[in-house]
Amino acid sequence: EDRDRLIAAYSPHIQPIITLLAFHGPRIQTALQLPWGVNGVDMKEGSIRLNHTKNAIIRSVPMHPRVMDVLRPIWEKQGQPTTGHVFLNRFGKPYSDTRLAKIPGGNPIKNQHATACKRAGVEDFTVHDWRHHWASHCVMAGIDLITIMNMGGWKSLRMVQRYSSVSVDHMRESINQLN
Repeated sequence: EDRDRLIAAYSPHIQPIITLLAFHGPRIQTALQLPWGVNGVDMKEGSIRLNHTKNAIIRSVPMHPRVMDVLRPIWEKQGQPTTGHVFLNRFGKPYSDTRLAKIPGGNPIKNQHATACKRAGVEDFTVHDWRHHWASHCVMAGIDLITIMNMGGWKSLRMVQRYSSVSVDHMRESINQLN
């Protein structure tokens, strides 16, 4: 509920980016620089190839249905491209890759994120926290740590453990499963 309320609080052109962050867990620049086609978002195959450049790991993973639902209209509006950037800013241009330009702040949607958090009544949650959110929800959904490690582009289980946590409700449900 909190996730969906926060996603809805973003501007419409940012919501698909945030949906990708929430359901696939890439770093923000990995998401913003995604291309169409077999090297990025392949709508025909229903997969996303995430280039986790920080660790030089490239993973192609099946696309979550909610991500497919928000990307399909963008793909169709752009004429079903097989190249070019998936996400464009409000001026119709690709987002700057702040990893290359070493732009201070480094996050072109930081202000939109702050506004959405304020609208949704969410405090102390950064754009990068979507990656933690994704990993935690994967763990709570019962996805094994090796799969999470591979999908998230981490090199070690230690990093998966660092990124994921479980809620008190999840722990309560888990303990109640004991006979």
